[in-house]
Amino acid sequence: MNDIAVIVVSYNTRDLTLQAVASARKATDGLDARVIVADNGSADGTVEAVRAAYPEVTVLENPDNPGYGAAINRAASAQRSTHLCAMNADVVLEPGSLLKLRGYLAMNRSCGLVGPALAYPDGQPQRSAKRFPTLGLALGDVLALHALTPGNRWVRRFYYEDRDLTREAEVDTVSGSVMMLRAEAFETVRGFDEGFRMYFEETDLCRRLRDGGHSVAFCPGARAVHRHGASTQQTSVRQVEYYVSYVRYFRKHHSRAAAAILRAAVVLGALSRMAALVFKYPPLDRHRAVVLAAKEAACARLLRSLGSSRIMRAP
Repeated sequence: MNDIAVIVVSYNTRDLTLQAVASARKATDGLDARVIVADNGSADGTVEAVRAAYPEVTVLENPDNPGYGAAINRAASAQRSTHLCAMNADVVLEPGSLLKLRGYLAMNRSCGLVGPALAYPDGQPQRSAKRFPTLGLALGDVLALHALTPGNRWVRRFYYEDRDLTREAEVDTVSGSVMMLRAEAFETVRGFDEGFRMYFEETDLCRRLRDGGHSVAFCPGARAVHRHGASTQQTSVRQVEYYVSYVRYFRKHHSRAAAAILRAAVVLGALSRMAALVFKYPPLDRHRAVVLAAKEAACARLLRSLGSSRIMRAP
């Protein structure tokens, strides 16, 4: 059993996955670690490319696309280790980052999960830690009210911009793009909730870890580059999953009334967008008609998904 299992989740991201694996191999230099690619049914040659370039890397093929959390769960069960580093394919680890994250866990035995500081490819810092969302903040998000005043105090507080995070600190949750977990703590809370296919799976996990007595931390000394959204390019699918997961998270961790209010706000927002699309994309030509139909279909899919068992049966 290795000390660290670095699990890279891929789905039709061949080139990004190769870069992520290359960075993981450098970051594990000198450590008792294994790099694993958990592929969610890619059809772009990701599996073949990884095996050809890095024969020492373990590749686990999921025949379907069960989502990020489910892929991590399966890989963690198949390859036992003392610590897990879960990461998206659009992440590049800086050398020494895993050593620093591992060192933090060694020095803080009550910590169950720690995340690094993220940056965009151009070097600009990326928001890497968050507080748990409140109903007020969620309503401002789904109704696009925060877009009117993006720097308002509620958003700044949500992203810990009211605190100095240039030093190590305990936080509510970190970015799910890359994080290191103590395997024992991960197993205690039964891993990721696979009902979250995309978005909020890390928020839910951090909440359950904290409820179970484990702290969650941000370690700015460890760094990684994150090409935000590069591994989820299908915009309409991304939007549907975001809102569905948002409502599911509230149904699981807040009152039913709060979840119902948020769900109603999401429905209102979807209906408003459908109405606005008619004016934004008047069917003057075939191309605009196709764009309008695709966007309206995405809104309709969202409305159907809000009544699915994934939300209504959230534990």
